[in-house]
Amino acid sequence: MSDGEDFKDSSSIFHLLAALIVLVSAPLLPMVMGWFTLLSN
Repeated sequence: MSDGEDFKDSSSIFHLLAALIVLVSAPLLPMVMGWFTLLSN
């Protein structure tokens, strides 16, 4: 039972980290695209 609980805990932490990365990187995508447009000019 402990192995199953550890797996669930680690997977939930992984999902939380993935959600935080998406929330942080999503607003930065337009800025990065703006950098590419400025560099292309």
